[in-house]
Amino acid sequence: MHSLFRSREKYETEIARRAMEVCEHIISEMGADLHDDLIQRLSILRLSIDSLERSLSDRAESEALLVSIKGEFQEVILSVRKISRKLMSIPLEENSFQQGIAMLCQNLERPGLGIIHFQPTGNERKITPLARTYLYRLIQELIHNAFKHSSAWNVWVRLVWDSNRLTVEVEDDGTGFSKITEFIGLLRKKHNTLKMRCAVIQASIVYQQGENGLLARIIYPLGSQSQNGG
Repeated sequence: MHSLFRSREKYETEIARRAMEVCEHIISEMGADLHDDLIQRLSILRLSIDSLERSLSDRAESEALLVSIKGEFQEVILSVRKISRKLMSIPLEENSFQQGIAMLCQNLERPGLGIIHFQPTGNERKITPLARTYLYRLIQELIHNAFKHSSAWNVWVRLVWDSNRLTVEVEDDGTGFSKITEFIGLLRKKHNTLKMRCAVIQASIVYQQGENGLLARIIYPLGSQSQNGG
């Protein structure tokens, strides 16, 4: 009985540790987005406004700075929008899972900077609310990583529906293709939020070299739905 109590205590401690790892990862990621992206853009905007004040006597220079400021302000809006999308609740309530992922791809696309190609195959099957939420977050994070870390221009999101499983693929054409083997090795060793979310819904994630760059493949067994929140 004592050993059973200790085993349960150890299990609960491990769950708590992993939950805290997820929280810390999310907090760090949001902090990086705010510091590296939004705050830097706001700082640039502030410098441009200061320059505009000093050049009010020069009409041509002022007009050129106004054009620049408008562009910088648009970049700030895009940065805020990107962060807010991460914090928003998942818009899957009134749509099917597949429709929700199509909307996600549209929202995360970066006009002039990155294109997302959504490619569903097969007949959609109903999945549990928990699986919908976790798969949505998994795809969201993989797209974000493709643009942020791989400097991808194109990202392909594929949903393949079979009778007993859903296969999700996210592939990019990032610039790190020459070092992709080393990168895959690091990803396989890393115990990150992607692996943790997969574990909760009894899915698996693997990384390999695709036709264009890094390919992440998630396998979600449809037969396991009654065991993970259905």
